[in-house]
Amino acid sequence: MIRRLSALAVAFVAVLGIGAACANQAAPPGGPPDNAPPLIVRITPDTNSVGGVPKTVELRFDEVIAEAPRGGGTSLADLVFISPKSGDARVSWGRTRITIRPSKGWKPNTVYSVQIKPGIQDLRNNGIDSIIRIVFSTGGPIPDTRISGVAFDWFAGKGMASAVVEAVASDSTVYQAVSDSVGRFELRNLPSGPYLLRAFADRNNNRDLDPLELWDATRVTLTRAASAELYAFTHDTVGLRITEVAVQDTNRVLKLVFDKPYPNDFQFDPEMIVVTRADSSRVPVRSVQTAVQKATADSLAAKQKADSIARAAEAKLDTSQAARAKRDSIAQERRRDSVFAAQRAAQERQRQAAQTARARGIRPAPVDTTPPPKMSRQRVYNEIFVTLESPLPWQSQFRVQTAEVRSLSGTVKSPSRNFATPRAPRVDSAAARRDSAARDSAARNSGARRDSTTPRPRPDTVQHLLPLSLRR
Repeated sequence: MIRRLSALAVAFVAVLGIGAACANQAAPPGGPPDNAPPLIVRITPDTNSVGGVPKTVELRFDEVIAEAPRGGGTSLADLVFISPKSGDARVSWGRTRITIRPSKGWKPNTVYSVQIKPGIQDLRNNGIDSIIRIVFSTGGPIPDTRISGVAFDWFAGKGMASAVVEAVASDSTVYQAVSDSVGRFELRNLPSGPYLLRAFADRNNNRDLDPLELWDATRVTLTRAASAELYAFTHDTVGLRITEVAVQDTNRVLKLVFDKPYPNDFQFDPEMIVVTRADSSRVPVRSVQTAVQKATADSLAAKQKADSIARAAEAKLDTSQAARAKRDSIAQERRRDSVFAAQRAAQERQRQAAQTARARGIRPAPVDTTPPPKMSRQRVYNEIFVTLESPLPWQSQFRVQTAEVRSLSGTVKSPSRNFATPRAPRVDSAAARRDSAARDSAARNSGARRDSTTPRPRPDTVQHLLPLSLRR
């Protein structure tokens, strides 16, 4: 009886172990290392297919994929965009496949574009880093049209990654896509006509523009191809607020930081800035610089200093033609070697990646060598620099008031803020004593040298020869 119970217990534990192993999606142990992402082996319906309304769009992979997307997303549905919009995307996982459908179903006589953001990964966390696009029609032919461009974060001065881009037609149909890691986007196969093009940073992943999210919009007319640049920023009616006052340059310069940027064409004037002491007396303001003006002035000063140092160094060197040519030749050789080393390292990385892909029978995706897009507009800033006529005293209270500062949204406000200057820097008493001792020692040494070099007066020879009684 005891042996039978023991056997039943062992069998029960074994069943629990098998169940736990099935529930765990961790990669199986052993075998060669797998560093390649999942490979799509079949898409249904076929991309660019025409006619028929499918039940779902299905993607099959060459291995088991994870239920959770790469990068901390909650579900695979967070990666899928269906254009035109027809409700939320419903995504089902089935080990080596996923199925996609809109919550309101596919409509007849419509060209659909299904876009999947980078994030699908296998059980070893090898993810697909490129956007997947699937295009098909439930009716007529697919038009060869596209709206392309870049969505920029204007304040950050760079492309807005994973921005939601919408093209709203005159009949309110919304075509939707997502930008890549540098802000580039492309909406394909849209009907010709006018569109309201909009891009926004979807911070809460609800696919809708919410208050305080960055966005920008423009209008385009699509015949075959259209392009646009969108410069997203926060649109509100609150106005600017001073969030920080940094005291710089030994209490002579105030750096005012606003919570939002101001327009580049806005002109600041010293009369717009009022700095008052605790007794309400005013501190004279000499000048006000925007961030661009300050950067330009600092760059000019740094260039002048560098030129001065270079001229001084050049004066100490042998300026002969042969020596200069030798130095230039050595510098060119070092730059050439550095470029070659970087190219060899990049080629070696590509070779290893291609070798890994070939081992799994996968054709490596072409490397995107396109440089990141650059803004056509000047970047906007949220800080100004106020130079005072004289330095402020240490550890004192002040107030700064600005007059009628305009935000990017056009709201005019006069923000103010209290601030205090820091404590006076401590004097290093030990260093002061060392300096004083060094000065005293130098003075003593200097006096001793003067005493040793000054000739002593010689006694009068005549007086020395006279008897003591006759000497004066």
